[in-house]
Amino acid sequence: MKRTIILILAIWLVSAPYIYGATPIMGDTELSVERMYQFVKSRNSDFQREIAETFHRVGNRYGIRGDIALCQAILETGWFRFSDGTAVDGQQFNYCGLGVLAKGMKGCAFSGIDEGVTAQIQHLYAYATKAPLPDGETLVDPRFGQVIRGCAKDWEKLSGRWAANNRYAERILKLYRMMCEFDEAEVITVGIPDDLFDSLIDGKIPE
Repeated sequence: MKRTIILILAIWLVSAPYIYGATPIMGDTELSVERMYQFVKSRNSDFQREIAETFHRVGNRYGIRGDIALCQAILETGWFRFSDGTAVDGQQFNYCGLGVLAKGMKGCAFSGIDEGVTAQIQHLYAYATKAPLPDGETLVDPRFGQVIRGCAKDWEKLSGRWAANNRYAERILKLYRMMCEFDEAEVITVGIPDDLFDSLIDGKIPE
């Protein structure tokens, strides 16, 4: 029975089409703080609710999809556990690999959750629009000026830009779809070993 449930989840992850086409980076954060928090907490019991709250709040301040940005951070930090080969550690408050340009580099460090999330959102903002920062905002992203402004308005266009992996955006958006369906999926995702869960995100059906 358990194997059947896992296979159903795997098939869904592999076959779910991008029915909405391009997925804009800019837009209102659609999912609630509670859902964002509980989704990550289901894989990391130490996850801080403040992080989900900050992605929601800062994302809306910049008009960036904070819920999808959280999924990007899940991918970059290993569910905010900063283990199993992630380039950054938790003390850097760097949730998106900013400044990690080669294997072994530690990347940028920030003063706390708010600054770390803001830097990530600002970097997404640089990709998504040529507009100046919202009124009253201070630039904290040290690599903001390295981006060709407005070159990637959609999440799909971050593959090969933000990260070299040509499935980078696909993996982020699969996580987002799972978060959208979390009420139904939580029973079958909690308890799946990490290596198997990662293989599902990669679109592989376990043997």
